[in-house]
Amino acid sequence: MNKRKTTLIFTLILATVLLTSCSAGLSGSSWPGISTNGDTFYVANLAHVYAIRATDGSMIWRYPEKASRTMYFAAPVLVENQLIAGDYQKILHSLNPTTGTENWSFQANGPWIASPLVANDTIFAPNGDGSLYALDLNGNLKWKFTATRALWSQPVGNGDTVYQASMDKTIYAIEMATGALKWSKDLGGAVIYSPTLSADGMLYVATLARELIAVNTEDGEILWRRKFTESLWSQPAIHEDTLFFGDLSGKAYGVSRTDGADIWTQSLTEPVTGRPTVTEESVVFATENGNLVALSFTGERLWSKTIEGKLYNGPVQFDDKLLIGIALGDSPLKLVTTAGQDVWTFIPPK
Repeated sequence: MNKRKTTLIFTLILATVLLTSCSAGLSGSSWPGISTNGDTFYVANLAHVYAIRATDGSMIWRYPEKASRTMYFAAPVLVENQLIAGDYQKILHSLNPTTGTENWSFQANGPWIASPLVANDTIFAPNGDGSLYALDLNGNLKWKFTATRALWSQPVGNGDTVYQASMDKTIYAIEMATGALKWSKDLGGAVIYSPTLSADGMLYVATLARELIAVNTEDGEILWRRKFTESLWSQPAIHEDTLFFGDLSGKAYGVSRTDGADIWTQSLTEPVTGRPTVTEESVVFATENGNLVALSFTGERLWSKTIEGKLYNGPVQFDDKLLIGIALGDSPLKLVTTAGQDVWTFIPPK
């Protein structure tokens, strides 16, 4: 897939987002953002945030009750009896996770495309206006850090530092307490999905410049970088010493965390999107055209399943099951087993 085609894919997706947010009926599409907590799933999709029972896929509540001129697709985040969800109309909402009523809201200058990170009693919320907003749990601004381009990916953190990738091709290390910049590193390509932070303090970042890059969190030193033939619209997943991810040509990779060298590759024939999910026995990839493919940790194909619709993010694991967020399908959410068998499908009420 050449650069022009890659750019076209993102242009079409963004056009869908923009047209949807401007239409009264919200007839377009976004891709669902999913989070789980106990026996409840929280899903941000189109005009609503939903709370859904894990047992049978029935709706507990939705916010707002009636569709409005906005759209949600970043996964909500639960913290201390509040659910944080941002919309495309520039408002970050705090909702009661039991009832769906609003606690407070915070307005920025751009759309909320990525999920926030919550750490140290602070909400770190990246916005399309290029700013990372640090809020207390009551929605009050503590500090703001501004990059030169939009922030489309969720930050990651390791105690006292938050790491934020930007569409300006840079990753920033920012002090959680004050918002002061510790270091920044030009990666040479924009970042759509979040970096992956390992337990030993390494950041693994996939860029639209067709590179996978390993960055030391201490000082931003690039430990290695690997160039690929196609763009990476994927967040790496880690299992032991292997990184799993895919590219827009439809190839899935297992590479070494040490130097990025191939351990195995597997052709999935369609663009691989989002972050693959590591289960006890497999790594499950999602492709844009609606296919789930489970591979063994050594790259052998175990099973595949076709979902009606488009998949722009990987599955979310819940116990021994997988939650699938679906765009342009009959349903925005499906629950399957880790062997690919259907459990239930969520159909939003009219």
